[in-house]
Amino acid sequence: MKIALLLNRSAGSLVDQPVDDVLEAVRRPFAAQGAEVMAQAVDGADCTAAIARALASDADALVVGGGDGTVNSALRQILPTGKALGVLPLGTLNMLARDLNTPIEINAAASALANGRIRAIDVAEVNGAPYLNSSILGFYPTVVRERERHRRVHRWLKWPGSAWAMAKALYRLPLLDVQIDWGDGLRHVRTPILAVSNNLYDDGYGLPLRRTVLDGGRLGVYVARDRSALSLLRLMGRLALGRWKEDEGLDCFTVTRLTVASHRRALSMANDGEVSRLSSPLHYKIRPLALRVMASS
Repeated sequence: MKIALLLNRSAGSLVDQPVDDVLEAVRRPFAAQGAEVMAQAVDGADCTAAIARALASDADALVVGGGDGTVNSALRQILPTGKALGVLPLGTLNMLARDLNTPIEINAAASALANGRIRAIDVAEVNGAPYLNSSILGFYPTVVRERERHRRVHRWLKWPGSAWAMAKALYRLPLLDVQIDWGDGLRHVRTPILAVSNNLYDDGYGLPLRRTVLDGGRLGVYVARDRSALSLLRLMGRLALGRWKEDEGLDCFTVTRLTVASHRRALSMANDGEVSRLSSPLHYKIRPLALRVMASS
């Protein structure tokens, strides 16, 4: 088996680490299983092009280490190829890696993938743009944009920047005014947050939310009915405690397709943590078993 191994030098978990030493440590368990490994570490700005080159090679699988942007770039490019994707948890939340039960420590993660198996999981998409975890509309994209602005301009760390951005967004709480349709006709919604997940989040747990099922062929839709900052804070508190489904102001349902329409020409969303704008209406759907992934046994 031939494996293309790519690490993003800009990933948060690699800060202040000798990247070439990490690359060799990650390469070793794959080579021990008899794989031919083409390993490289590249700067963040070069990741998309490096992924394209790796997928154009004769490698059977691509293993990437980085944050949300790196994984999403790999997802978009690997889907048409049918090759397998391995994800090393070098980001902040590492939600897909957690849901695949991949260890968070990098050496343990590499060993688990090298000794694991290949399985198929679902992919969600909105207007043709694929994502693996969630697509969130409403105030959250505002939080992400503000956080990244502070990181870029003031060089704040991610968590202090997130806290400040969250406080600012709550103070000026934007409301999303849309119509949603999952097959039973249009329903008007005015909400601070609407999330569409690739398969359903489990009951309980704290943050980050977890998914046990990644191949159920369903979208999870979560809509906050209450429109005040206080109610949103209450919901976030219950999220942290694992009691979020008890919140009387939260609607949860499951679908295979969903349309979100707005009087605006485009809507902002955070797909797997990456903010983008897509033309309205938004058409969500699930692609069952569309992605082959390397998973721990």
